[in-house]
Amino acid sequence: MQKLISEVLRPTSFDEIVISDEIKSRLIKMYDSCNVMNMLFYGKPGSGKTTAAKIFVDSEKFDVLTINGSLETSVEDIRTSVRNFSSSVSMFNHHKICFIDEADYLSKNAQAGLRKVIEDSSNNCRYIFTANELKKIHPALCSRMFTICFDMTATQINKAIEMYIKSTIEKLTPLVDNLDPDRVQRIIEMNFPDYRAIANHLQFEFINCS
Repeated sequence: MQKLISEVLRPTSFDEIVISDEIKSRLIKMYDSCNVMNMLFYGKPGSGKTTAAKIFVDSEKFDVLTINGSLETSVEDIRTSVRNFSSSVSMFNHHKICFIDEADYLSKNAQAGLRKVIEDSSNNCRYIFTANELKKIHPALCSRMFTICFDMTATQINKAIEMYIKSTIEKLTPLVDNLDPDRVQRIIEMNFPDYRAIANHLQFEFINCS
C-alpha cells in the first residue's frame, strides 16, 4: 500500500506552514527552548492547525498525551486521561504536552473540567488544542490559552500558493512518473488553502488512478 500524499506533503517544520512570520518565530522559539505556552490553534478545516501541533507532538523533546476531542468528549475522559497524565512525573524528565485535537467537540462539562486541570498542572504540563470553530470553546477556557488563527489573509494567499506549488512539485516528482506540473498547479489553485482537499485530489489524480 502506497503512502498517502497527505502524509508526504505534511510539513515537518514551522518554516513550511503558512502563518505570519511573527507567530512562526515565536512557535520556533517555544519548540527550541521547550518552553511551550498553552495554545489554541483555530481556523477552517485543512488550514494547518493539526500539522503545526504535530510538530510539537511528534518531537522526542516532549512527553505527549494525544486526545481526539470528537471521540473522547466526556468529563470522565478528562478526569481519567488528562488529569492523570498532567499530574504525573515524566519518566525521561521531558516537558509534558497534552494535545487535544478537535477540542470544539468536547462537551461543556468536559471543557469546564479542563479549566481546573489546566490551573492545577501549570508547573508540570502544557496544553495545545485545535478547533475549527472558536465559538464552541467556552470563553473561560479560551482565556487560559493563547489563541492563534490559521485562516490566511488575502495578502498571504498569493505568496502562499506560489510557495506551496513549488514545494508540492518537488516532493511529488520522485514519487510520480510523468508528473504534470500544470495539473498540480491547477489542483492547488482550485482548492487552496484546504491542504487536505489538495492532497486528496492529488492522490486521486496521480496515484490511485495512474
